[in-house]
Amino acid sequence: MKSFEDIKSDFPIFKREVNGKPLTYLDSGATSQKPQIVLDKMNEIYTVSNANVHRGTYVLSAETTHAYEGVRNKCKDFINAYESDEIIFAKGSTEGFNFLANSISKKFMEPGDEILVTEIEHHANIIPWQMVAQENDLEVKYIKVNEDFTLNLDDLSEKLNSKTKVVSIVGESNLSGLLPDINEITTMVREKSDSLLIIDGAQLVPHRKIDVQALGIDFLVFSGHKMLGPTGIGVVWGRKELLEKMDPVYGGGDMIEEVYYDKATWAPVPHKFEAGTPPYVEAIGLGSAIDYLTELDMENVQNHSDELREYGKTIFDDIDKVNVIHSSAEKAGCTFGMYVDNVHATDLSLMLDTHGVAVRSGHHCVQPFHRKLGIDATIRATAYIYNDKNDLDVFKNALIESIKMLS
Repeated sequence: MKSFEDIKSDFPIFKREVNGKPLTYLDSGATSQKPQIVLDKMNEIYTVSNANVHRGTYVLSAETTHAYEGVRNKCKDFINAYESDEIIFAKGSTEGFNFLANSISKKFMEPGDEILVTEIEHHANIIPWQMVAQENDLEVKYIKVNEDFTLNLDDLSEKLNSKTKVVSIVGESNLSGLLPDINEITTMVREKSDSLLIIDGAQLVPHRKIDVQALGIDFLVFSGHKMLGPTGIGVVWGRKELLEKMDPVYGGGDMIEEVYYDKATWAPVPHKFEAGTPPYVEAIGLGSAIDYLTELDMENVQNHSDELREYGKTIFDDIDKVNVIHSSAEKAGCTFGMYVDNVHATDLSLMLDTHGVAVRSGHHCVQPFHRKLGIDATIRATAYIYNDKNDLDVFKNALIESIKMLS
C-alpha cells in the first residue's frame, strides 16, 4: 500500500487550510474526498469524448459507451458478482433502496408479509420499506441493537418466520461502526425463512473487501461518493435470476425493447432498470475510484481502517464528559459517534471547525436510534484511507479544547 503521505497527496483538497489550520477531514461517512485520478477522468470525458451512451454510432458515443459499460465489469470484479449484467446503476443508495422496495414488494410479497430491518438503520433503509408497507399492507419490524451497539442475533432469530419476506440490514453502521456477521445472518435467514437478504453497503463497500458470492446474500446496495467517486452514482447488485423476475420502477429511455401505443416490452437486465440518460460521466468517475482502491488493495484499506479504529478506541474513552457510541465487537468500522454532556452537538462541531476539524453533527439519518438513546444529536468522526493517527490526535485535542470553551 502507498505511504500515507503519498495517498494524501493524491487528494487536492488537502492542499487547503480551514480557519488558518490544515484541514482535518473526518466526515467520510457523509462523503469521501476525491483523488485527482477521478477528477481527471471525469474532466477527460467532458472535454474529449462527451456524447450520450447507447444512442450513437459515431466515435464519441462509441468511446463513451465503451467506458460506461466497462464500469459494470469493474464493479463486478470489485464485489465478486457472478456477472456484469447483475450491476445496476442508480443515483445512489437511497434510490437503490427505493427501487428494491417498490419492485420486490410488488413481485415477491403479499398482504401480511413482514420486512425486518435493524434499529440502527440509515433512513434510506427504513423509509422506502415503510412506504411500501403502508401501500401494500405489509409490516416492518426492527431487530434490536444491544447496549454495547452490537446486533442482537437472538432477537433476529425470534423475529424470523414464514411471513418474513425481506431482511434488509446495515453492513457497517454509519453511527457506531457496527459490523454484523453477515455470513452468520445469512445462515440464520436461510434456515428460518425464505426471505430475500439485502445488505446496505454504503459504508461497508468503501472500507472492506466484499465478496457477494461468499456472503450468500441476494442484493447489495452502495454509493459512489462514499468510496472516492462522484455524487449522483450508486450501484444495486442482485442475483440475476431475481432481477429477471422483477419489474422496472421507472419508465422511458433505454429500459425499453419495443414501444407501441398501447403497450411496451422491456430491455434485458440490467438495462430494464435504467430509465433515461444515465449518469454516465459519474459512472466512469466511479470506475476510476474503483481502479484507485483496487491498486491500494482492499485488504490494505480494511487493515488501515482496523488500525485506526483500535487507536481511536484508546484516545476517546478517557475524555471527561464524552460519551462514545461505538460497537464493542472485535471488528467494527472506524466510525465514532459521540455526545458531550450539556453541550449541543452543533455547537461542538462549529467549535471544532475553528481548529480545522470537519466532523458531522446531527442525527446522521439514524434518527430513530438517537431517539432510542434519548439524545437528539451527536457528532461523528469517520476516518478513511487519507487519515492517520495524527488526524485522530488533532481531533482529540480540538475536542478537549472545544469542550472547555463550551462548558
